Amino acid sequence: MRNLLDRWKNADPAFKTFLLGVFFLGINAGVLSAAFNNYLNDSFSLTEKQRGFLEFPRELPGFLVIFMTGLLAALPVRRWAILTSLFTAVGVAGLAFLSPGYNSMLVWMLVWSAGGHLFMTVESVMGLRFAREGGQGRRLGQISGMTNFAAIAGAGLVWVLAKAAGPALYKSAFLVAALASLASAFFFARIPTGGGEAAPGGKRFVFRWRYKWYYLLNILFGARKQIFLTFAPWVLVTRYGASPAVMAALALAAAAAGVVFRQAFGALTDRVGERKMFMADALILLFICGGFAFSSFLPFLYFIFILDSLMFATRIARTTYLSRIVEEKSHIAPTVSFGITIDHAVSMTIPAAGGLLWAAYGYKSVFLAASLLSVAGFFAALAVDDARKKTLPSQLEPVTPD
Repeated sequence: MRNLLDRWKNADPAFKTFLLGVFFLGINAGVLSAAFNNYLNDSFSLTEKQRGFLEFPRELPGFLVIFMTGLLAALPVRRWAILTSLFTAVGVAGLAFLSPGYNSMLVWMLVWSAGGHLFMTVESVMGLRFAREGGQGRRLGQISGMTNFAAIAGAGLVWVLAKAAGPALYKSAFLVAALASLASAFFFARIPTGGGEAAPGGKRFVFRWRYKWYYLLNILFGARKQIFLTFAPWVLVTRYGASPAVMAALALAAAAAGVVFRQAFGALTDRVGERKMFMADALILLFICGGFAFSSFLPFLYFIFILDSLMFATRIARTTYLSRIVEEKSHIAPTVSFGITIDHAVSMTIPAAGGLLWAAYGYKSVFLAASLLSVAGFFAALAVDDARKKTLPSQLEPVTPD
């Protein structure tokens, strides 16, 4: 503990302020990850088809993120972070107090989703700027670990409120989530200004054949991610009767494990390279798909649900891979944004297809189809060049974002 406190005391003040913002935004994420599926089921009684098609508008801001970042390209990334917090706060508050019907809920869900998806770019770009050469994975793992640490508080709040708040659960939990997002905006606004580029190069769009495997990995992740964000919790809620307290407990366990796991994942990526991490992710995904398709043993399903949540850390490896192959630093932000966009082009369509597949053949067919993604991901990993590229001197020192 003393070692951790000493490291915190000696850390870059700008990075500490950024981590505090990440922490409060992570509380918001923890609340929503624990409560959103139960909120939809309890408030709107959606069918499997409706739940699948709902992912199209929820993921639409992710598809549009390249246009959002293009509009913001002249602004410092620190300002992007502030906007993510404000969008998230407004959207979650709208879900709590201004969603008497399904259509109004869609509007506020879009606002909340816009903030969350924009932060994906912010997290990657800021993390790389605060990292030293050879330590990009470790730095991104620290940021991701902080998000998981905060998610413990968010999921824990839902777990407590599920037992105490009764019908007021969602309003109470979402109000706290909105206030936490406002606190994150406060800290992001206090990140010290300093040297380095004021904005991510001013580039709005970058497409290079050199980055083809990064693009493909994002496409495969978009499909895999959405199946498990949509249908894994929906199976637990609708087929096995998982209550808000149970889902919160699972989110709490995943977040607690993620605090350590994501930092270890980032450090291991620096050590063994991205290719091996991508291969391991594909094999683990195959195991998870088989579990959901063929097992009805609840403790095991809970375990693989948590395991799949942990494996979302593979985004760290994709980001370090991009930072290693990128032609120039100004390509990072627009390429990350483009990766998120193509990820979500898939994310918007997969759940609808999965909902139709579930309705026609049962939920097991969704996970059997998802197992094909693990095979494709394994072969994509084999194609990734794992050779280390020496970084230019201008990339070696951490940069304090303006």
